[in-house]
Amino acid sequence: MRPVVLAFAFAVATGARAEDGIVVRQLVGLGASVSDSGPGGSAQLGIRISPILLRVTLDIGGGATARGYGLLSARADWLFTMASGQVALVAGLGYGSLTYGFILDSPTAQLNVLMPEVGILLGPNNWFGRLLLGVTGLAPLQPVSHKRDAAGAEIAPPQVMATLLLSL
Repeated sequence: MRPVVLAFAFAVATGARAEDGIVVRQLVGLGASVSDSGPGGSAQLGIRISPILLRVTLDIGGGATARGYGLLSARADWLFTMASGQVALVAGLGYGSLTYGFILDSPTAQLNVLMPEVGILLGPNNWFGRLLLGVTGLAPLQPVSHKRDAAGAEIAPPQVMATLLLSL
């Protein structure tokens, strides 16, 4: 059933501007991120039904260090389009599942996080070539584990992440 719903949502997203001024666009993007854990990458899939942007994101970063992470999240944002129509301010909230630590080995830990987000969307009405610049906080919803590996290195989750995303 989920593939049918996604297929319907993306079929609707191929429509242009409706008579009442509602803009519907798909968002399929790849990007780079920088967090307090180090550099990373991002893949996002979403739909914009103005002024709302709904996304599912996958972020991986920090490398094979004690600060590595993998984050799967769902986000809902509100777009505030500027007068020119080529720039929109983005403000929203997300919820995600964060695995952090030595993600290719052990130890690792898992957290659920609340994710306040602000940013700028350049070319919000373009079909292709939209650019999203955002800053996201990662607020743990449960106690943070600081396990140590055999060498004594302590794992820790990222707390803030900046993302540059290009929508294909």
